[in-house]
Amino acid sequence: MYFDFNIAPVVAILLIASVVCSVIALAAFLRKILPMHSARRACKRADSETGSFPASIIVYTSDRCENLDTLLQQLLAQQYAPGFEVIVINEGDSLHVRDIVEPLQTVHGNLYLTHTPEGARNLSRKKLAITLGIKAARHPVAVLTAAGAEIRSELWLQHMMRHFDAGSATEVVLGTATPDPYEDDCAGKRTRSFDTAANTVVWTADALNGHPWRGTEFNLAYTRDIFFRNKGFSRHLNLRNGDDDVFISEIARGYNTTVELSPESVVVVPQANSPRNARERRNARRFTARFVRRRPSFITPAGWWAYLGALLTACAAAVLAPYNWFVLLCAAAALAVWFAVAMVWRNAITAMNGRSLLLTLPFIIASRPVRSSWRRFISLFRHGKRYTWE
Repeated sequence: MYFDFNIAPVVAILLIASVVCSVIALAAFLRKILPMHSARRACKRADSETGSFPASIIVYTSDRCENLDTLLQQLLAQQYAPGFEVIVINEGDSLHVRDIVEPLQTVHGNLYLTHTPEGARNLSRKKLAITLGIKAARHPVAVLTAAGAEIRSELWLQHMMRHFDAGSATEVVLGTATPDPYEDDCAGKRTRSFDTAANTVVWTADALNGHPWRGTEFNLAYTRDIFFRNKGFSRHLNLRNGDDDVFISEIARGYNTTVELSPESVVVVPQANSPRNARERRNARRFTARFVRRRPSFITPAGWWAYLGALLTACAAAVLAPYNWFVLLCAAAALAVWFAVAMVWRNAITAMNGRSLLLTLPFIIASRPVRSSWRRFISLFRHGKRYTWE
C-alpha cells in the first residue's frame, strides 16, 4: 500500500526545532560560563589582596604518597604574611610517610604529622583524618588538600585566604583542581578532558550563581567554626566519600561561600584523568550525588540534550529533503549555529586546563548526555566499595 505523504511540514518543523534547541542550549551554556568568566576577571583585579587570619593547611595522605615530598616543599614555600601551619594526617601510621615528613620537621617548625588510629571501623578513614586535622589546627581557617596534588604557585595560600577577613561573611572558599590535560594518551582522552573541565565549570558556576553544592578535595577552605557547628561529617560518616560534595552541600550557602578562580589558586592533580582514576572518581561522585542536600538545577542537563537535539533535527531535515537546496541551506545554517554554540565552551574549557579542542568539540558536547546515560546504566552492574563496612 502506498501513502502520499507531504514531508514539507515535517521538514519545516525539524528545522524550527533545530533552531529552538540551539537557542535553549546557548542560554543554558551561557548561564554557566558567563559567571565564571566574570569571576576570573574579578580575581585578577584583586590579585594584591591578602587574608588577615593565619591558616592551618591540612594534607590528607595514605600509603600512596609518591608526590607528598614535592607537595610539602611547595606548601612550606608559600608566601603568606599572617603565617600558617601544615598538618599532615596519614591514614594509619606509615613509616614511608614518616620518612618523608620527619626530615622536613627539623627545618620547618610549622610542619606537624599525625595519623588515624589503627582498627577504626564503620566510619570513613578519610573523614576521620580530616576531623583529627581540624581539631589539631591552631588557626581559625582550615585549608584542605591531599597528597598527589601539585601547588605550583607560591601565592596559592594568599589567594585562597584573601576572602577570610574580619567582618566578612565568607566561611567557605571553593578552589579548583585540574589534571594535566596532555599527560593522558589513552583512548578517550579528549572526552575525559572535556568532561572533567565541564564538570568543574558546572559546579563553580552554580556556586557563583548563589547555589553552591560541591567542591574538590584538593583545594578547599572553610572555617573551623562552621565545621564544628555542622558537627563535622557526623551525618554521613558511613560513606567512604562525600567530604567535598555532601559536606559542602550542608555548610555552603550563597551568602557564606566564595569561589576562587585566579590562576595562582589552581591546584594541579597529575594522572587524575587516567582511565582508571577518571572512572573511580566518576563512580564515587555518582553514588554520593544522591546524598547531596542541595542538588544542581536541571538547566545544564537540559542544555546538553537540547544541543544533541539541534544536531539530530537538522540532520533529519537534510535527510528527508536531500535534493531541496533551500532545505539544505537552512540545515547548513542551523549546523553553523550549532558549531558556534560549541565555541562558547572552548574558552571555558581552556580556562579550566582542559585540552584545546576545536573540530571535535561540538561532537564531544553532543555525545555527553549519551555518555552520561550509558555510564549511569553500566554503574548499576558495577557495585564498588561505597560504604565504610564494605
